[in-house]
Amino acid sequence: MGLDPLCPPALEFRSRDLTLGDAEAAALLVFDYPPRVGPAWLSRLAALPGVCLSVHLEPGDPLQLLSALERSVGEYGARLAAGGGALAEGRWRQGQEDARALLCAIDRDGQRVFRAAVVLLVAAPDGAERDRLVRHVEAACAAAGLRARAAVFGQEQALCAAGPWALLPGDVAAAAAREMPAETVAAAFPWVDGGCNHGRGCILGRDAAGGPVLLDRWDPPEGAGIANANLTLLGTSGGGKSFAAKVLLLRELALGASVLVVDPEREYRGLCAALGGTWINTAGAGGRVNPLQVRAAPESGPGARESALAAHLQRVRTFFSLYLPGLGALQRARLQEALLAAYRDHGVGWRTDPGRVAAWPTLAEVYRHAAADPELRLLLRDAAEGADAALWAGPGAPAAGEFTVLDTHDLADAADPVRRAQYFNVLGYAWDLVRRGRAEGRRTLLVVDEAWLLADPATPEALGFLRDLSKRIRKYGGSLVVVTQNAVDFLAPELARLGQPVLSNASTKLLMRQEAKDLEALRDLLRLSEAECDLLAGARRGEGLLLAGNRRVWTRVEAAEQEGRLLEG
Repeated sequence: MGLDPLCPPALEFRSRDLTLGDAEAAALLVFDYPPRVGPAWLSRLAALPGVCLSVHLEPGDPLQLLSALERSVGEYGARLAAGGGALAEGRWRQGQEDARALLCAIDRDGQRVFRAAVVLLVAAPDGAERDRLVRHVEAACAAAGLRARAAVFGQEQALCAAGPWALLPGDVAAAAAREMPAETVAAAFPWVDGGCNHGRGCILGRDAAGGPVLLDRWDPPEGAGIANANLTLLGTSGGGKSFAAKVLLLRELALGASVLVVDPEREYRGLCAALGGTWINTAGAGGRVNPLQVRAAPESGPGARESALAAHLQRVRTFFSLYLPGLGALQRARLQEALLAAYRDHGVGWRTDPGRVAAWPTLAEVYRHAAADPELRLLLRDAAEGADAALWAGPGAPAAGEFTVLDTHDLADAADPVRRAQYFNVLGYAWDLVRRGRAEGRRTLLVVDEAWLLADPATPEALGFLRDLSKRIRKYGGSLVVVTQNAVDFLAPELARLGQPVLSNASTKLLMRQEAKDLEALRDLLRLSEAECDLLAGARRGEGLLLAGNRRVWTRVEAAEQEGRLLEG
């Protein structure tokens, strides 16, 4: 049979470290604890990369601990009576109060006592990295009020205690075991950490322990800390963020939601065809989105119809500020006159019900009405009958279905003003479909892929629209899924007031592998720990950190076999 496959190919024990197969390791013992510990006081140590933590518990004798506490109370009292410096007296008084509180908890409340030993095994590919990790672990322990040191001339016994064999050699117990009340033991990592399982909703993948990550963003359990159904999906190129988005929208579609995708990279066309969805090429190939069309707002009352055109003109002004950013005040006024004239030609006024309009004006008609300003007319020529006419000067897009992809891929080579204006126009169209979805009693998932395209300091209006959409979509039964790389683009000083809410407003965030500059920007924004930053820097494709309300779970996104065939198509 040869060697036992559970046995490493080599073991070598030294005074302060050991060789464990192909890895260099060191076993550390925690031998001192602070007077007080908070909840999850071992969680940070257990989450450090390269660290295996073992906790050994044995029922203890409360009488021995009570005797030790009584002695401590007496010793502190004697020191206080003898006097000393103000700092020393403060420490002694605090120690005496802590000892008395623990005495009451054990004696009066009958709290059980355990003898606990904490052992850490730190492993790395080479000795230099191992030594760095050991120093890092010792510093993390010190920051938490713990003291950890290598088991000098006791690496073999400490390895037995760190492994999954439930062994606690006597030498290790003598050096590391301490009596603790049950409440302190119960607050340690193994009993407070877990995955994310709402018992219903959408399965996103598996957690680090192999359990399902089951998330209900639409109707979360009470106390989950999820205030809206929005999701922010961040990751570097090749980290698996688009794969995760596709898995999510497939499952939301199966649960009855309608799905809209703004797709700049043409990644969703094959999936759309496999599902029999509606694919709209918004770059002009038969998929025009008319920026002048006023779409009915079914959620509004009859009185709101009077202002439908006025409200839509606000969006049209933003559209033209993106397309023609150099317009002066007088040209903007003449442009509005041409717009209103084009609307009048189609019988559209301030009180018109948009649902009763058979045909809407296009930019070609606005161009004809701009004859009074030759310069403005020249600026509008491309949109009316030139290179950009295929985008806006013609009939509108086909009707959207349950799964609709708004493809903007062919805009990649367009001039910046054209691309920004059309991207904004497409977002406005998608927003109208979300509002219509609420009126029809269904949920709508709006996926905005490669959202960094909107993060442009020169034209912040589009990013501002996305920010407002992220705040309002919850009231319309919708969910905004923002998929992007380059988080730093959203957090640049000139855009932070618009970009930061886009990233942070979502109650659910999935962080895939991150580049160093993005990780640095996200560290403070999302309060990432050092261990989480290390994990994100080295995450494999499809792995990420899920922040869902008050849960932070390492997640591996997985697709079922049937889903995999659809995603590969």
